[in-house]
Amino acid sequence: MKFFDVFLKQFRLQWRQYLVASLASYGSLCTGMSMGWTSPVLPQLRGPNSPLPEQPTLQQESWIGSLLVLGGLIGPFITVPLSKHVGRRWLIMGSNVPLLLGWLLAGVTTNLPTLYVARLAWGCATAMQFATVPIYIGEIAEDKIRGALSAFFLLFINIGFLLAYAIGPFTSYWGLTACGGIISLLYLPFSWYLPETPFFLVFKGRLEEASSVLQQLRGKTKDEVQPELDSLQAMIAREYEEEPKISDLWASRGSVKALGICVFLAMLLQLSGIDVLLFYMEELLAKVGTKISPSDGTIIMGVVQVATSCVTPMVVDRLGRKLLMWTTSLGLTIFLTLIGVYALLDNYYKYDVTSVTFLPLLCLIVYMILFTLGVGPVPWILVAEMFPLKTKCLASGICSFMCWLAGFIWTRTKQGNPGA
Repeated sequence: MKFFDVFLKQFRLQWRQYLVASLASYGSLCTGMSMGWTSPVLPQLRGPNSPLPEQPTLQQESWIGSLLVLGGLIGPFITVPLSKHVGRRWLIMGSNVPLLLGWLLAGVTTNLPTLYVARLAWGCATAMQFATVPIYIGEIAEDKIRGALSAFFLLFINIGFLLAYAIGPFTSYWGLTACGGIISLLYLPFSWYLPETPFFLVFKGRLEEASSVLQQLRGKTKDEVQPELDSLQAMIAREYEEEPKISDLWASRGSVKALGICVFLAMLLQLSGIDVLLFYMEELLAKVGTKISPSDGTIIMGVVQVATSCVTPMVVDRLGRKLLMWTTSLGLTIFLTLIGVYALLDNYYKYDVTSVTFLPLLCLIVYMILFTLGVGPVPWILVAEMFPLKTKCLASGICSFMCWLAGFIWTRTKQGNPGA
């Protein structure tokens, strides 16, 4: 009973932060749907109910998949220069524009160029979400629950993928696109009611507003939040004594090393093949062959993503970043090699692999678990931890840009064929 009473007391104080973090993260659910949209849609574009006048070629399918990642390259050029001027809230609200534009264009398209623009718009919205929402959550959360709230972003993305995988096989192209548009439309009122972060308000000298937001988020009085407000003022005065410059990122050997590590890990994230897997999940499962249908296998993968993202924060904090990166990277190498050997034996050498048809799906499930535990979240955790406050946004922008660039190159070279 004592534990339950303590839990209720804490929840009464912190429920507002959980609610705000959920509303902010809802946008990543919408972008997750747009990213997973290609998996069930590409087979439909080849069918009789396609909105396109003719079946797309492999090259055109490649562009449909990879242009979202190319659109992601635009995001850092929007968020980095504007973040210190308009604030996190307005950037999150601004991501609605390309997000809804993408769903609208995808819904009315009758040709490939319109579909290409829709994918570019989704990529821009996704990159804006990736660059802004984690920072927003980090700035509204108390220290003791920041890790748990930060996990919401990854959780909601994976829920978005699961929705695309679960709805797509059982409806038409327009049905899935309409569902995505309606779900994304809800983000307009959700983001409108988000408060600006106390950090940004103090940075802009709007102390009364910052105090009011802290009172709302913490469920405390003005006097009770004053120490936290004073701490924010002191931190900003110390960190922003000079205007941050991009040259600060290589002003010392430690900064150069930190930037190199984070850029390498951000690119490794994409070179693990995650976007190829997520964008072409259904086709990949059909290509390698499994005992269950590709659509059912895709839904299973989506459930695994969501379930694993729920335990990721606990695992990251307990095992440490370095050990987690080493072990999960090694695991990805092993299980991707097994899938490659299976496909080679089945498709090229024509060996009888009927006794191990469960292997591809099993390997992909383990791959998804390992990626969600380590290779996926750790690079962004390190960006938040390895750079001082005034250069964190610049470093995040550079890492995001390199991550999206690597993703575009990788998805583009697959030529729309995950078995290539």
